[in-house]
This record gives sequence, C-alpha cells and structure tokens, in this order.
Amino acid sequence: MRILAIAAFVSLFAATAASVGAQTVETPVSFDSAQRVLAITPAMVQRLNLTAPTWPVTGEFKEAHLFSVSPGDAFMLVIQRPSGASERFPLSTSERDALRAAIDAGMTASGRPSGEIGSDLVSEPAGNRFAVHLTSLAAIVYGPLAASLFEDDGKAAGAAWLLTTGLTYFITYSAAQSSGITRAQSDFAADLGLVAGASGLLLGYAATGDADVGVRGVAFGSAIVGTLAGAGAAIGMSDAEVHGAMMGVRMGGAFALGAANLAGADARSAAAVAVAGAAIGGPLGFAYPRHAGYLVTAGDAEAIGTGGWIGAAWAAATLGNDPSPKRVGATLALGYFGGGLIGSQVFARQFNLTRTQANILDVGAIAGGLVGAAVPVLAGQGDVPFVMGAIAGGATLGAAIIGGSFPIASKAGSPVAGRLRRLGGAQLSVSPLSALALAGRSPGQYSLLNVRF
Repeated sequence: MRILAIAAFVSLFAATAASVGAQTVETPVSFDSAQRVLAITPAMVQRLNLTAPTWPVTGEFKEAHLFSVSPGDAFMLVIQRPSGASERFPLSTSERDALRAAIDAGMTASGRPSGEIGSDLVSEPAGNRFAVHLTSLAAIVYGPLAASLFEDDGKAAGAAWLLTTGLTYFITYSAAQSSGITRAQSDFAADLGLVAGASGLLLGYAATGDADVGVRGVAFGSAIVGTLAGAGAAIGMSDAEVHGAMMGVRMGGAFALGAANLAGADARSAAAVAVAGAAIGGPLGFAYPRHAGYLVTAGDAEAIGTGGWIGAAWAAATLGNDPSPKRVGATLALGYFGGGLIGSQVFARQFNLTRTQANILDVGAIAGGLVGAAVPVLAGQGDVPFVMGAIAGGATLGAAIIGGSFPIASKAGSPVAGRLRRLGGAQLSVSPLSALALAGRSPGQYSLLNVRF
C-alpha cells in the first residue's frame, strides 16, 4: 500500500511539473517583414485590402496585435473590440506567413508608409487625444466664432460658446470610443475644419465685402462640415499624407495670394484666389509623400512649414519702412512659398523627421529669431529691414543648429551633432558658440561654418 501511495505522489508531482513547464509566453511581434507595423486598425484593413481567409477577423474592432507563442512555433492574433473585450485567434506559422505577405503586398500597392518611427503604416489610434484636440480647438476658435453670431446678446453669446465647447467634447469622445479614430483622422478633422472655416469667411468676404453675421455663420457652418469631412476622408490615410495635404493647402494658398497681390488684385479678389490656390494645393500636397523620390514623413511635411515662415521673414526684410498693403501681401506670401520650397530640399529630402523633431525644429527657429531680434534692440535700431533681417538670420541659424543635431536620412539612427547635410563628399557643420559671439558682436575671429571633405 505504501508503495502505491508513493507511486501516486510521484505521478501527481510529475503531472504538476509538466503543467508548470508547459506555461506559454507571448511576445509582441510586427505584422510585416520590415518590422514597422506593430498594430492593425480597421482603416489599415481597408487600405491594405486584407480579406479572409488571410485576415480571420470579422465585425467591428479597434485594433489588433500579433504575438509569438513559446514554447512552440505558433502565433496569436489578439483583437480588441469596441466593447473592451479581447478575442484571440491562433495562427500557425504558415498562416502568419500568408498574413505577412498580404500586408507587404498591400504596403507596396498603397504607396509610401508614414515613416514615423514606431507607428503604424496608416496611423496609430488617437484614443482620447481626438476629443482633447477638437475640444481645445472648439474652445479657442469654434466657440468664439459661434458666440460672434449673437453680438447683440451677451447671454446668448456666452451660452453659444459654452455649448459649442462642451458638446464638442461629448461628441468627439463618443466617436473615439466607438469608431477607433486614428491620429491622422484627428489631425485632419481639426486642420480641415480650420481651413474650411477660413475659406468660408474669405469667400463670404469676397462675395459681400464684409464679415457680418451672415458671413460668420457661413464660416461656422463650413468649419463644422470641414471637421466631419476631415474625419471621414482621413480613413486609411497616413500621417504623412494628412500633413502633406495641409502643407499643400498652405503653400497653394500662399502662392495664389502672392500672385494675386503682385498682379494688383483688390482685396476681395485676392481672398477668392487664395481659396482657389489652397484647394489646388491640397491634393498636390497629399500626393507628395506617395510620389516623392525620397521618403517623406509627417515631420518632414511640418518642417516645410518652418522653412516657409523663415522665408517670409527674409522676404519681409526687403519691404522697406513704408510698403503698400499689396506689396506686403505679395512679399510675405511669396516669401513663405519660396521658403517652403527650400525647406522641402533642406529638411524633407535630407531627413526623416518625426513630428517631435519637427516641433523641436520649429521651436529652435523661433528661439533663434528671438535671439536675432535682440541684436537691433541692443543696437538701438528700429529700421524694419534691419530688424526683420536680424530675426530671419537668427531663425535660420537656430534651425541650422537644431537641424544639425538630427541624423540625415541616409544615416538614420546614427545622429552626428552639428552635421547639416552632405553635398557630394562635403560635410557641413555649424559652431553654435561662434554664432552667438557674432550675434553679440564680440570682437575676435570666429569660424561659423566648417566644411570637411
């Protein structure tokens, strides 16, 4: 009997050990062979044309992740439903390979990916950021615009602002929870809403010559329509395409406005022409990331805008002290357009910027402009060309210093401080200390730029 008891104990111990040893470990893996797609959203399923049996998921879902299962040679597809529930689909190695091949083929057919490090092919989920983004915009733009419709009734104006801001939050929060809004949809909804509102205001002014309540009402309605259209149109779009489209809107509008003022058009005609230019520039900007001969990221598209306002600052230095309004409009608008073209070559072609890097570049240019503005203050100079030239020079230098800390596209992941770009065999670098010394007019000899071959 004792022998049987010992045997039973040994058997139970062995079974328990085997159970513990059979515990599985799931490790997140990418969906594609380039190891860029870490999550799949409904928008990506549509854009990549994923269908059964390669894509086993049916019904609504928010996002999907893939895990390798060990021990063993298998994978687990984990789906998050809108209700918060998770569903798991086991995949064999062959099924996983088929899914990877379908995603790779979809990436090839759908154009360039966004290029954002660690992001999805199309765009990552925005989550509650969508509600925060739109609510902030409602508080500072849409709410005041709605309030302006009741200019003779202070109570109604206050109520309009409060209702517009508050309802925006609840509507956008509900949409984010139920529809799986992506970051591209969030950005495009906000940006296209602003563009549509501004276009409605400009077209109303072009038609009537004023911006009375009726025109502001058209602008408010246009902004709402633009916001809804942006959220819908951005389904399946990458971050780079969204920001490229808005870059095209700004560049097209600037070029058209500059050309109209240069041709001597009156203010109402120039407003209409600017809207037309923006409408033409948007689709061109959308196509830019897909068809450029180099990778264009969302950060690259934003950096083009940085080049644009630096170009406008340089153009302002040519205005003189008493320019006419038309000359101001033409000079600044065409300066922005020219600066954007230069920015596309200096920033977009040379780097693969993330949006964070683009923001840092923008802040660096602004900080450089402030440093440059200190020069005419210290010198007691109020001459407009001198002041604007100092600001433009400081902004350019600030952008150069910050840009020099970023890796060029061909060396992504291996940044070299101070490097701006390579031209042939030459490497250019800038000395921040020398730049500050020159800005402060300190006596001595300084090496601002260094060229190595």
